[in-house]
Amino acid sequence: MEAIDLLEKRIAALELQVLPENPNSEANKTQTITDLLLQTQTMITSALSCREAITSILQHMTTINEYLDPSTEASELEVEAKRHYLLELYPELKGTVQIIGNFENLVPFIDSSNILKVVELSGKLEQYASNNLTLYEESRQVTMKVLNSLQQYNDIQTSLKTLFAQLDKAVNDLERALKPKFSTEE
Repeated sequence: MEAIDLLEKRIAALELQVLPENPNSEANKTQTITDLLLQTQTMITSALSCREAITSILQHMTTINEYLDPSTEASELEVEAKRHYLLELYPELKGTVQIIGNFENLVPFIDSSNILKVVELSGKLEQYASNNLTLYEESRQVTMKVLNSLQQYNDIQTSLKTLFAQLDKAVNDLERALKPKFSTEE
């Protein structure tokens, strides 16, 4: 019965964390579905982050309990086998304990105001990214127009050079044609 009471208390605590105490409260009405989904994703991620380590420990727990049970009589060979098994598990258990310790050290940072600001400002970040993309497209179009204008300018300049060269040749030909010819008839 004690285990059932403990489970009921844990479920009630989880309900208080997930659901508001007053379903008609203003906080519940102002939260958007996106915020609720982000909160849910954060809770799921934090719950799953230590799952592998805990599962690994639980898989080996029955074997460890069997080896550590003082009521079973063991020969010297079994004690040696148990010792070797525990020594094999030691690095894995030590790593698991370190991971859990690191996770517990990071829990205050997860609830910090800076992390909450990241979630709150994600909409603005998306808006700024969209604005930057729009500005990039506009600047790309302006660049293409400038390049086209420069190409047209270059074409006009080339055609003017050609026309001036032809005009110069025509003027030179005309000057030569109008120049009096001296005959040397002697």
